[in-house]
Amino acid sequence: MPIDRFPWDGFPAVWLHAEELEVKKHPDYAAAKAGNLDSAFSLVEALTSEEVIDHLAKVFSAHRPILTSVHAIERDGVNAIPEALADHLGHRLGWPVDSEIVQTNVVGHTGADGFTRMARQAEFGGEVKEGRIYCLVDDFVGQGGTLANMRGFFNERRWVGSGGYRLDREIVFSESDADRRTSEATS
Repeated sequence: MPIDRFPWDGFPAVWLHAEELEVKKHPDYAAAKAGNLDSAFSLVEALTSEEVIDHLAKVFSAHRPILTSVHAIERDGVNAIPEALADHLGHRLGWPVDSEIVQTNVVGHTGADGFTRMARQAEFGGEVKEGRIYCLVDDFVGQGGTLANMRGFFNERRWVGSGGYRLDREIVFSESDADRRTSEATS
């Protein structure tokens, strides 16, 4: 199945909650990444940025977007961090959380190099609701491929029905230091 990518056209930058090292050193990180939902909630509750939550509330107060998270199968299990982050934000902000849109293949991006990430593209499936605003949620952004592919999944469905939908923001728990250095060196 071909993966469609779309121009970013001024799409807003991701909002980050915590630094990568802080997340990875948290005692619940490994268990959360391997699928332990209790550990994921503990990690998210400990490191979620109040500043980002306040900003989300201000920007989207009138819209109540649907939070949809990446449900990725990792080496040790289904990564529970994105779902816990979406659920936590949904609870705090009173926004709905989608659990039907899921990654449909295994890509193994955690710890992978750039070539592996490009060779193994994330694919998604599920129903996009007409007339709604969505925000994408993931645990880390490295090169941005998973979020770009998830955004492509949504954009492929833009013209289904008369209401369409709007994809407005990406919310990520942390950013990879290595990828930040790479982007700074090339800019």
